[in-house]
Amino acid sequence: MTTRKHLILPVAAAVLVLGGLAGCTSSSDPTPAASNGSKQAAGGASTPLPTIPTGTGIISDTKMTSCDTTGSNVTAKGTVTMPKESKGDVVVSVSWVNSKNSSVYGRGVTTLKDLNGGDQKEWTTSATLPAGAESVSCVLGAVIPK
Repeated sequence: MTTRKHLILPVAAAVLVLGGLAGCTSSSDPTPAASNGSKQAAGGASTPLPTIPTGTGIISDTKMTSCDTTGSNVTAKGTVTMPKESKGDVVVSVSWVNSKNSSVYGRGVTTLKDLNGGDQKEWTTSATLPAGAESVSCVLGAVIPK
């Protein structure tokens, strides 16, 4: 009986681990690639999501003062302050996502040009949400592009 207990416990643990890992994998990409190589919005939207350039993140210097989460045409607004040691453009992005599964419904991207260190500018960006979008949350991003 003791030998059976020693065998059952490791086998049960292995089954649980493998079952948990199987739930983390996907057999296909849930957001198909658009013809131009960018990802499409979740929920069947046919418009590709705008891309966000790589660069230095400045999210701590970026504030979102409002963000619509209902309706089909949504807008977000806020301010960004260029860090004192930097100058150039700032790209602000807002992704409207499903807070339950993190799928992206839409994204707005705006570029603020030629800022100097310490400059504060207001920004606005918008997107279109698909019909039936639920559990919508706004995710803010901001970078100084490379």
